[in-house]
Amino acid sequence: MALLLCVRASLACTNILVSPGAAADGHAHITYNADDANLYGAVSHWPAATHANASTRPIFSWDLGIYLGEIPQPRRTFNVMGNANDQGLVIGETTHGGLEVLSNTGKTWRNGTVLDYGQLIWVTLQRARTAREAIHTMTELANTYGYASSMEGFSIADADEVWYMELIGKGSFGRGVVWVALKVPEGYVSAHANQARITRFQPCLPADCLAAPDVVSFAVAHGLYDGAAADFSFSDVYDPLTFGGARFCEARVWYIFSQIARADDFDAAYYLPYARGEDLTRRMPLFVRPRARLSRARLHELMAHHFEASWFDPSRDVGAGAEHSPYRWNGLSWEYAGGAYVNERVVGVQYTAWHFVATVRAASVPPPMRAVLWLGVDDHAYAPKVPLHGGAAALHPSYDDANCTGRAACREAHALRGGVAHFSWDSAWWLSSLVADQVYTRLDRAAPVVREARQRLDAELEADLAATDAAAAAAFAAGEEERARALLDAHAVSVGGKASAAWKALWEQLVVQFIDGRITKLDPANKVSGATKEAVQFTDAWKAKVVADTGEHYKEPSASLDHFPAHRRPIPKLKVKGVLG
Repeated sequence: MALLLCVRASLACTNILVSPGAAADGHAHITYNADDANLYGAVSHWPAATHANASTRPIFSWDLGIYLGEIPQPRRTFNVMGNANDQGLVIGETTHGGLEVLSNTGKTWRNGTVLDYGQLIWVTLQRARTAREAIHTMTELANTYGYASSMEGFSIADADEVWYMELIGKGSFGRGVVWVALKVPEGYVSAHANQARITRFQPCLPADCLAAPDVVSFAVAHGLYDGAAADFSFSDVYDPLTFGGARFCEARVWYIFSQIARADDFDAAYYLPYARGEDLTRRMPLFVRPRARLSRARLHELMAHHFEASWFDPSRDVGAGAEHSPYRWNGLSWEYAGGAYVNERVVGVQYTAWHFVATVRAASVPPPMRAVLWLGVDDHAYAPKVPLHGGAAALHPSYDDANCTGRAACREAHALRGGVAHFSWDSAWWLSSLVADQVYTRLDRAAPVVREARQRLDAELEADLAATDAAAAAAFAAGEEERARALLDAHAVSVGGKASAAWKALWEQLVVQFIDGRITKLDPANKVSGATKEAVQFTDAWKAKVVADTGEHYKEPSASLDHFPAHRRPIPKLKVKGVLG
């Protein structure tokens, strides 16, 4: 089935990587949608710590929740808040899958402890200061303790550099990984979405390329490649492109590039047959220059898109319903009358667990303040975004996941409220989900209300961040590190509380405003309810589709009341109170 062609449809993510020279504020950025219908959206965190000799760290699979073993702790670990640390390092990912023969997902490693890709990120954030150091740390950890996942693409940024790395295990052929990492050139942008994208990379020069020493020889030794080293393509060998890889995965990159890239870097029309899965030879560039420098707001827009106004736009056919919903509830593939069909895999899916746009500020900023995650839980389009410093070590309870990485048993042990199967008004994920669910069947009416609320809250939280930054920077400059970090903690708790309170109030507003498929408007002249209820008016395009599908079934005969004398004509039923109420 087509679903199998794009690995982990239930946990399929999207990243954008922005070098400092391509950003409006001159800072490095990484975006991340962690998409998984089974994953609870919250923020895991590990405080900075000094460890005794022989201390170990337990490892649990992020995808499966199972205990994998333990690895030795270093003497000192950094504070980690979500996907950022207090040194100004941020790491995101999308799963590519790659060759089944090299996958270790769900397989018990016979030689001992393994690290899956999620824990590889968080363990690295506890140990590494820079992007280059993170690459070496990740690969050393995987080679030393084994790698428990399939192929991953990692987005890695510090204040100065942004790197993209593709990594896959060696399956039953042995412990360790093969990998390659490329630096995003200054002034350029990259993106990836569940399909490997690095093709030829030789010569691999340390200024902008790092790779496993056996990245080519391993493939040759095991019959995966028989060409010249100079022609070796990492993605073609370790994650061969399929229709699903193009249509479900690369199409998202195509859309992002089509919206931002200079015409001389990216011809959207030329690459469209590739994104549609029709011509897999037209591989897209890995890096493009944007037409204009990208702001954080623009990155949020790109991460919430649904292929609007493109060939892939799912809001323009009858499947969208009366209010142009781009969502499909029946998965990525379906069958009818012996034919196989697909739904488009949009960037802004409804089952995102959490998401962020990360800013990594200049090296002149104190390290604990350097990385800021503008983070939301659930759907990127309709969730509030809270700014969290990599150096913060506290969270509002509605966002708190301790160090559980979403595992239900761990959350229960920490007495944390809410989960995928446990509703709680004290959960930011549930509040965001409630608001988004009001939008999905009322898109034309409710989406503008939510967007306006997001803009208002964003402006307020921007001001809060600026005030906290100023106070914390002054405290760091005065050598008052404890007070500075306390300010970052208090800020994280405050913004989380404001966001959750705002979204609970927004949900209440939406329920009243759009209950029962009507639009409620305040009306003091109505002495019964104090409001009026207006019927939703569907578009002519939707009406035409209904008529084309049903013919005369719903048509009212013309002059249906003309045979009544004027003085005996009844009131039309549609004008009776409440429409036959």
